[in-house]
Amino acid sequence: MKRTTLNIIIFLLGATAGLFSAWVCSYRESPPAAEQQPLLENVMRHASTEIAAENYACEGSPVTTVGAVIASLLEMNNTTSRNRLSYGCYNEVCTLSVSDCKPWQNQECSTRFLKFERDSQQQILPDSFSCLDMP
Repeated sequence: MKRTTLNIIIFLLGATAGLFSAWVCSYRESPPAAEQQPLLENVMRHASTEIAAENYACEGSPVTTVGAVIASLLEMNNTTSRNRLSYGCYNEVCTLSVSDCKPWQNQECSTRFLKFERDSQQQILPDSFSCLDMP
């Protein structure tokens, strides 16, 4: 009986330490990437660019300009104390997104993306902007 109680206490202490560590690590800051500030500056230069209807698949009231989609991303990010906004590029495709996924969820998470493409000189292609909501 004593050994079982000791095992349960050790297990609960380990689980508590693990959960606390995961919670603390979820607030860590990512190191800044050298290309991110210029990327955001370039995107903001296109704030008044209209998003074509065929490239718009976001829910809620239509926000048809790049600036309005960025504002919606910032508004969605502001609903919790954690920073859920992420952005970056892979090859010539770039995204800004906000995910609403709790640490215990592996399904039913939602994400809003502002996606755009760049040419070989890293210039944004204005006709490539799209807004997309995943479930």
